[in-house]
Amino acid sequence: MEKELFYVNLNPISMDTISPTKVDDGQMIEYEIEATPAEKKALEDLLHEVQSHDLELGNLFTFRHFDDEQVDEDKNEYQRGLNDVYEELYRLGTAETKQKIKEIHMINDDQ
Repeated sequence: MEKELFYVNLNPISMDTISPTKVDDGQMIEYEIEATPAEKKALEDLLHEVQSHDLELGNLFTFRHFDDEQVDEDKNEYQRGLNDVYEELYRLGTAETKQKIKEIHMINDDQ
């Protein structure tokens, strides 16, 4: 299948939206990727999973946020998911995207 150009931002509100249109907003970092429909769908699923974990409504109405161990576990799980997102963005990314990700040290150069 032929790859198409898409744009991804990691804004928590719209993290799982992958757009074929670039949004020229100086406040937002967009990552340009080239993906097949299947790769796009897999990345959308990953983004949705990470976003939903970060915004779990169940934790808002419990005392779970007072448990430091549980909070650390949640943060670590979210960070692992975000690391997976950056690895996928790097894999699918254009040269410019790969450079952006390297600059913020979100990819392991030893791979």
